[in-house]
Amino acid sequence: MFSVPTSWELTSLVCKLLLYFGAASIAGGSLCLWLYNNGRRQYFEKVIGYIMLGAFLGFLGTFVNYFVQVGLINARGLTGMFDWDMASLLLETQLGEVTYMRLTGFILAFISSLIFFRKAVRLPQQSFYRLLLGVHGIAFLFVAFSFTKAGHVSVLTGIARTAVVFHLYAFSAWIGSLFPLLLLTNSTELNLLKKLMQQFGDNALGIVIILAGMGALMLLELLDNPAELYTTPYGWVFLLKLFLVLVTLSVAAINKLVLVPAIVKNASALRLRRSIRVEMVAVTLVLIATSYLSTIVGPAGH
Repeated sequence: MFSVPTSWELTSLVCKLLLYFGAASIAGGSLCLWLYNNGRRQYFEKVIGYIMLGAFLGFLGTFVNYFVQVGLINARGLTGMFDWDMASLLLETQLGEVTYMRLTGFILAFISSLIFFRKAVRLPQQSFYRLLLGVHGIAFLFVAFSFTKAGHVSVLTGIARTAVVFHLYAFSAWIGSLFPLLLLTNSTELNLLKKLMQQFGDNALGIVIILAGMGALMLLELLDNPAELYTTPYGWVFLLKLFLVLVTLSVAAINKLVLVPAIVKNASALRLRRSIRVEMVAVTLVLIATSYLSTIVGPAGH
């Protein structure tokens, strides 16, 4: 049965949400600057700001979560978080290694974004965005590989842990692109908007295939028996997450097949803007379910 999360677990869950948001903003934001850019300086500034905010929140979530784990191990209440001897000791453990990797990734993303922002005196060219994507890709890999060393994922096979990295990137690129795409809907150049949205819709098909394939591979490794999907708390929350993902995919399909083709005809992107907002709410719920699975409840055999 489900247990009521403790204050430590809830705090850790919030930290995990910040971590996911940070990873998504780096992957999705840099991808959109490269591939789905309307050529406006204002768009560039807002998306760079979005990446920097995500990197900061990801750093904050990682930093706070480390001390939450210190307090959880100490079991001495709030003051246990600030046991510096214990905190120093844990830096030499798997928890310390994971924390170092994540902090490095977020610091690299934040500082590089700041440098790129200051370097871009004029509107950047494609080579600039490719370089930004490469640097942010390295930053993202630090964060992504940290997931292969933490929790129940760390005991999986090498293939499954590799699948985790691809799954995380596909999911992060998808959900992290939603805010930049929402910004694009404010454009008055409807033909360009339609073209960019169609490009995203076409490329998103590949993202969904990677997401589904890698997710299925991970699930096969995590569950000892398919019956665990409907007999364990982990399975129930996973099915809820799957339902929310299907809802999100349905909204995305409506965007691609109905709302995007009608942008020019309707002379407005208002309906598309509203739909993207609904999609953002849905993926937020998916992130909460994912954080719950990775923080509070785990597979029966792990």
